[in-house]
Amino acid sequence: MDGLRCRPRRRPRTVFSFRMSSPAFRRFAVVVLFLCCCTPSSGASNRSSRCPEGACSSVRCPPRDRHACPLGLVPDGCACCPYGVCGNGEGLECDVTHRPCAEGLECVAQQTERDVPGPESTVSRCACKEKQLVCGSNNKTYRTACYLNEAAATLKGSLKMKHRGPCQSAPVISSGPKKYASSVGQPVIFNCEVKGYPVPTISWRFTDVHGITKWLPGDDTLISIQIRGGPEQLMVTSWVQITEFKLAHTGNYTCLGVNEVDTTMASAVLNAKKTN
Repeated sequence: MDGLRCRPRRRPRTVFSFRMSSPAFRRFAVVVLFLCCCTPSSGASNRSSRCPEGACSSVRCPPRDRHACPLGLVPDGCACCPYGVCGNGEGLECDVTHRPCAEGLECVAQQTERDVPGPESTVSRCACKEKQLVCGSNNKTYRTACYLNEAAATLKGSLKMKHRGPCQSAPVISSGPKKYASSVGQPVIFNCEVKGYPVPTISWRFTDVHGITKWLPGDDTLISIQIRGGPEQLMVTSWVQITEFKLAHTGNYTCLGVNEVDTTMASAVLNAKKTN
């Protein structure tokens, strides 16, 4: 026994616990319930600030029917309608309470044409979140998926998205050269706008009064060709400029638009203006 040491006994740790029936637990539960129910949330305060009393009195809730709302039902900011309200389409005025945008669009403040800056010079309109061109199942290119969805709503769902990006299409001349008569020594300009996908290339061909055809600009230092993209998407524009018209420039000028799908052309005649 002399070699054994007696270790002191450890006191048991005190554990605080409440019985559900104890007065302390009931007081604790009342405090928690008060904090949960009586503390206003930020969402509720924001909603009440933009939804004054009686805000729902002028709201007419649509039926839960896709024919009543072609672009679908979306929640309104004041929660006036149990199923939501009709979503507005691209370009329509909007707000976060009673005129929300349809799915895929957002309400964006835009400048108006008024000269005086200020709150009155801006208006909020629905704008598509995606800015990419899309190809529909009807082989037509739409500016955005939102424009396609609006077109599909009028066709009762028969139109679908074929793929993102433009549809392949043959070149089309939006604006071609026009017949013109010029005085000798005056400048002359022919223009041509061609649209398609892939974006077409433009070339010019000239046939003189003797039936001889050549590609422009050739070796004539008075003739120049300019080409640039636009003014619309998938469009290219070209000009033939004659800095000083001579009788040798009289003839037929042809604009040719070409892509891998097809070729299109438009012609105009340049004559010498008759003098008295």
